[in-house]
Amino acid sequence: MKVVLLANVKNVGRIGDLAEVADGYARNFLIPQSLASLASPSIMRSVEFQQKLERNREIQEQIEAEVLARGLQGAVVVIPAAVGGDNRIHGQITNQQIADAILEQLELEIDRHKIEIDQPLRNLGMIVLPVRITRGLEASITVDVVDAEEYAAAQAAEAAAAAEAERLAAEEAAAAEAAEAALGGEDDAEIVDEEDTAAPEEL
Repeated sequence: MKVVLLANVKNVGRIGDLAEVADGYARNFLIPQSLASLASPSIMRSVEFQQKLERNREIQEQIEAEVLARGLQGAVVVIPAAVGGDNRIHGQITNQQIADAILEQLELEIDRHKIEIDQPLRNLGMIVLPVRITRGLEASITVDVVDAEEYAAAQAAEAAAAAEAERLAAEEAAAAEAAEAALGGEDDAEIVDEEDTAAPEEL
């Protein structure tokens, strides 16, 4: 069945998309939940229906923008950079690098053009940058530019410490299991001894 979506539906499409879906899925879920409508020619030509789609798009875009703003506000992203003399980096940090860091570290996707950099970022350290998400909606994010070599060394040390902690935890768990097994063996031995030394019943 061909439907037009009235809302964003995971694995189906976005508002206004035409989608071919199973009849039962459309009749039992999408249409009753006001997530879609039959894509008949008369509906698609309806001015009122197109206006409804546009209102739904605006509402959905506002919701997504607010979720993005909450995720970005006050967050910190780390960007390693090659460093020369006087703690100055080679080249400069771009808004595309910041957008990539946001996607990788915060799992949020942002258009790089929305990240405002007033002056070139050529030094190590932290800086707070505005992100203009939509008209009237802005968030701020902290970018921490660090020495790439020091950052790599710190990451390696952290990974080694985590691996060591995991190894020690495994050893402790194995020791505890062995001690419990040994204790269980002693209890069994005591029971056997008690049975062996019990007085025989009189006939």
